[in-house]
Amino acid sequence: MKKLLLFMSDPSNDMDEDLTVLGQLGLVHITPFQPAKDDSIDRVQNRIEQLQEAISILDNVEGEAAGSSVQVNDYSSIERGEIALLDKVLETNNSNLDLQKEIENLNKDQQWYANWGSISLDDIKLINQKGIYLSLYEMPEKDIKIIQSKQNVKVVSIMNGIARVVLITDEEDAVLNYQKIDFPKLSKQEVEQSITDKTSALAEGKQILKELSTQKGLLIDALSERERRLKVRTVQYAGITFHEKVRCWEGFIPVDKVKDVTEVADQNGWGYVVKEPRADEYDQVPTLLENPKWSHKIKPVMGFMGLVPGYDEIDVSKVFLIFFTFFTGILVGDAGYGLIFFGLTLFAHWKSGFVKKIEFGLFYTLSVSVMIWGVLTGTYFGAETIANIPFLKQLQVQQLASFGGDNLKIQQFMFLIGAIHLTIGHMQKAWKYINTVLVIAQVGWIAIVWGLYFLVSQMVLSIPGPDFMVWLFAGGALLVALFSSPGHPIIKGILSSLGNLPLNVINGFSDVISYIRLYAVGLSTVLMASSFNDMAIGDGITTVASGVGAVLVLILGHGLNMILAAMAVLVHGVRLNMLEYAGHASVEFSGSEYNPFKLKNK
Repeated sequence: MKKLLLFMSDPSNDMDEDLTVLGQLGLVHITPFQPAKDDSIDRVQNRIEQLQEAISILDNVEGEAAGSSVQVNDYSSIERGEIALLDKVLETNNSNLDLQKEIENLNKDQQWYANWGSISLDDIKLINQKGIYLSLYEMPEKDIKIIQSKQNVKVVSIMNGIARVVLITDEEDAVLNYQKIDFPKLSKQEVEQSITDKTSALAEGKQILKELSTQKGLLIDALSERERRLKVRTVQYAGITFHEKVRCWEGFIPVDKVKDVTEVADQNGWGYVVKEPRADEYDQVPTLLENPKWSHKIKPVMGFMGLVPGYDEIDVSKVFLIFFTFFTGILVGDAGYGLIFFGLTLFAHWKSGFVKKIEFGLFYTLSVSVMIWGVLTGTYFGAETIANIPFLKQLQVQQLASFGGDNLKIQQFMFLIGAIHLTIGHMQKAWKYINTVLVIAQVGWIAIVWGLYFLVSQMVLSIPGPDFMVWLFAGGALLVALFSSPGHPIIKGILSSLGNLPLNVINGFSDVISYIRLYAVGLSTVLMASSFNDMAIGDGITTVASGVGAVLVLILGHGLNMILAAMAVLVHGVRLNMLEYAGHASVEFSGSEYNPFKLKNK
């Protein structure tokens, strides 16, 4: 990356044209000098929110049944028609919402008349004028006995355990200690007529929205334009102005794109300074990863976890993808589950119209990995009977088999994977420092890692280590001590390295042993699948009810097991790459992604 200082003339505080050219170039990663604040930004943001709301409204009405025919304007032929269309959509929708609320309230009044009968509100008012007051109440049916002694309380109806009673008194403030029910404001006839009128108006409003939805493209184009304006305004006011005549931005551009940027700058009369970023600025420099297409599949995982290597850190995405795929196969480890995952991915891909998305490629790859490991270990829905089918049994690696395999060898294989994984991390770090003596220190760490592998195998699995294991530790420690701190005085550097060495070795020991989680989680997946099989059909299926129960247990049990296996992939598959491997490669994922200011070329 190269650091860029870019200058543009700012005589009128309106730089839309120049910044549009810069955005269409789409190469400059802007680092703001200050938060972008201006009234124009607020106005554009408000308009974007309104447009998004209007588009969402029209999305929801598309496909609704047509009502009475209504005529709407052709807003594409009107000046600022997109704003007029926006206002019409929002106004009509708000009116429809108000009508829906009013109809709901009228329905409650209609239900009141259904509960209390066809009461004349005029008669009630006339009675009140004579000094007699009627109050309506609802009470539990069991409480009727309490008020039966009162001559001025009459039961109107009883329904679903609720009694409706009326209190008749000459005292306006007299009450009962129960829920009082208010009289409606409209008569029964007025309620019914109002429901009819408002329902008709609501139907017309919905039809208006349906007709307006045919012009939704106008709003979509307007939204795209406002989003462009927002990007331009945000970049504009993130720069700083000198004497209200020149505005300046700081940013970064890829080394191989410097010429493209400077040529456009020269053509448009912009000033610029291009230079190397200083070492103390590396935390500001965005990271642009250039990898082969096959490794792009890991982007969704790293993006989901927010993993971006720093500018001066190693790119671990290729190794991350390879081992994440391998770990997924081991952690799930069931060919039947892999086939289901593959089928679900294929179905989702088909529903999307087979669009090209990295996510689909990743899920296909992981599903195949699960199927391959399941075939090698003879695991098919945790059923040993299927694993013993002659054709499938021939495809097994007997020592790795889930049923009848050598658990000791499987665990040793997991530690071996860990040692290889960590070794690759140190090899990548050595390549980074290929022209320095730090390479020798990484050779020492590789020796220590393999010494730890043999030590872990001996302590955990009781597999005797080779005679040269001690020399791996001794030689590795010597190389680390001598060559880890070449910039310091020799004695001080050696003492510093030796002081940190014991803790680093202990951490390395725990890192190697951490790979046993692959075996443990994979085994638990197999055992859970086998247990659900036993629960479902262990005693045989003798009745229809037992058959239905068995099917439910199998579907729910294996469904739960697949969900837990998928969670294990996220937890353990990512962790071994993100912590153990990345730690040995000295990658802290402290970077920010290269995100250039980019506008659509319209």
